[in-house]
Amino acid sequence: MSIEALMSSAGIVFLAELGDKTMLATFCLSAQYRRPLLVLVVSMLALTSSTILAVVAGVLMAATLPLELIVYLSGTLFIIMGFYTFTKNQAEDNRECQSTTTFLGMFSLVFLSELGDKTQLACLALAAESHFPVLVFIGAIIGFFAVNSMGAIAGYRAADALPIHLIRRTTAAVFIIIGVLIVLHIM
Repeated sequence: MSIEALMSSAGIVFLAELGDKTMLATFCLSAQYRRPLLVLVVSMLALTSSTILAVVAGVLMAATLPLELIVYLSGTLFIIMGFYTFTKNQAEDNRECQSTTTFLGMFSLVFLSELGDKTQLACLALAAESHFPVLVFIGAIIGFFAVNSMGAIAGYRAADALPIHLIRRTTAAVFIIIGVLIVLHIM
């Protein structure tokens, strides 16, 4: 049934992403840059791209790229972003929020972290067994949007209550920890 494809993918993605690394990345980026709408839009573009891959070309990706490589790239990117966040200064925050490199950095962080993730694999499996892969895609995007909206808003609110240096250090530590956990296959 078509509504089941939509509802099951939305529900699975929502539950799987609560507190997951993508939601944490959205939270941290929103707190750091204090631009929740920009972070949400970039995150959703990255998640839409990765979900399209899962629904349309997930099987091909699995055949051409070893999952291990995707996992290591994702973990390494989190670690690099963590160290970068530790080392940059506050003047760079305002300039970079407007720049293409920040947009591409946020997009890459979210996109690579989602490749091979449990929700991408769930979308691939749901699309493979459903007669309605477009509804699986739409449901997944609904789930991602709900979770990452909460992350972006919560990050923005945390930024108002906490000093930027504390947010930057916490964000860096979270990114490094997530990266190490990914590389060690714990997350």
